[in-house]
Amino acid sequence: MIYTVQNLTQTVDCDVLLSRAQKRKADLNHKRYSEESLTTKYGETSEEIETTLQVTIAEIAAETIIIDGLPESSVKAEHVYKKKNLEHKQMVLEHRLESYGVVALLEQEMDLGIIDQQIAEVEAFITAVKARKEELAAA
Repeated sequence: MIYTVQNLTQTVDCDVLLSRAQKRKADLNHKRYSEESLTTKYGETSEEIETTLQVTIAEIAAETIIIDGLPESSVKAEHVYKKKNLEHKQMVLEHRLESYGVVALLEQEMDLGIIDQQIAEVEAFITAVKARKEELAAA
């Protein structure tokens, strides 16, 4: 963006703007660090959930085969109970995958990219104000 820094007529105004911009940049860098940590966590959690989900789905399939082959008995009832618990676990994992999965990871990466653009814009602003301050000091 092109800033109208030519409207600045005193170096003290430049100092105020530079101070505010530096604070904003520090805040954005802190936010970036937090978002970067979240992005890393989402990536790790996504892989962990996906792996656990695949194992759980395989366990459900195995329990289904076992149940289908058993006559009505307490052993069959135990396997039915185990399968229901696994199905509940699958549902919870699928819900977690929505919150921490690939889609959530990509959204986090987008947020990180937005913050990077904001930081770059603040740096461009600082550069423009510094250049104007130098012009005013030289005059």
